[in-house]
Amino acid sequence: MRAGIASFCLIDPDVLAPENLSRHILRGHDLGTSKAAGVAEAIRAVNPEAKVEVVVGKFTDLEENPDLILAATDSFFCQSKVNDYALRQNVPAIFAGCWGEASVGEVYFVLPGQSACLECFAHFRRDKVEIPVSQERYTNPDHDTSRVPGQAGLWANIAMTSALAFQVALGILDPENVRARLIDPERNLLLFNISDFDSGLQNLAVTRGRVVKGCAVCDESKLAELGKNLDVSLRS
Repeated sequence: MRAGIASFCLIDPDVLAPENLSRHILRGHDLGTSKAAGVAEAIRAVNPEAKVEVVVGKFTDLEENPDLILAATDSFFCQSKVNDYALRQNVPAIFAGCWGEASVGEVYFVLPGQSACLECFAHFRRDKVEIPVSQERYTNPDHDTSRVPGQAGLWANIAMTSALAFQVALGILDPENVRARLIDPERNLLLFNISDFDSGLQNLAVTRGRVVKGCAVCDESKLAELGKNLDVSLRS
């Protein structure tokens, strides 16, 4: 909102809870209100002329394709939906999040047709990340079982990860800008070691990761191969 971006579509089904206050732009008087609506007001306070659409709900296909999608969500299911939409509609997407208590920031961007997609990189999380079972799945039909439970995280650490995602966003939106040097389709994973001082990643530095493109979601040849294997399995 302070970088000349004047049109936003904010999507979030949640309301601000007390545990969000330590890592959210909204404040105590916003408790119990829509996160998306609250952030929209914050944007308008900076730029009254900004066009801001608010969707209090889960991500679905958009009526009008945006220039960029930024998915700052802890739900694998939501990330997969964003990845699918980005590939189908040829829209760049950025997935930003933190490891553990925000000790390492992770920023992954997808350039349809050029880079590996999210499933190429993060598919292992569905198999290896153990998500605690919540009893809410039995009482709430909208409960997202793929969502990682909230964790403590210093606001400054989260702000540093957000700043990195912001630099990537500007690089994608403005290919002539110096920040475009960040946008390498073959090295589209950025890990920012903020406070994990026992990690093999260099402290207070960004490490670029190379992700091999080739999953059944973004590579048609893999999908064909998967179909052949499925056919063989059904026949045998």
